[in-house]
Amino acid sequence: MTDDLTKALGLIPTNDPYVVCWRDLDAADLGDELDRLTTWVNWATDRYRLDHKVIPPCWPNHGALVEELSALRTFWEACYLEDASPSDPLSFHRDLTLALRRLRDWSSMLGCSRTLHRPE
Repeated sequence: MTDDLTKALGLIPTNDPYVVCWRDLDAADLGDELDRLTTWVNWATDRYRLDHKVIPPCWPNHGALVEELSALRTFWEACYLEDASPSDPLSFHRDLTLALRRLRDWSSMLGCSRTLHRPE
């Protein structure tokens, strides 16, 4: 069952998963999509207790992190559609494990910390 916080944040998927092609966004749409993704990332970071070594606070400044997190959000949305398979959330968590490894590796290579952003 979905909790009230998830509903309040607008995290209940109501349409088909929304795939974002970040390369094709103009400046206005980029800001809107980053805001939307930030809402989900904040929720996921809290829900899964992810720290800055996995997702540094400056993640929106790093394309690879944005792409990975956006793909995760799309997958998560698809798992909770009305016609989703009962096993889809397990598939999400299986792939989440792999994605968290990639995020941790990228964050480590970037060298950003909780308080310091290092441009690429």
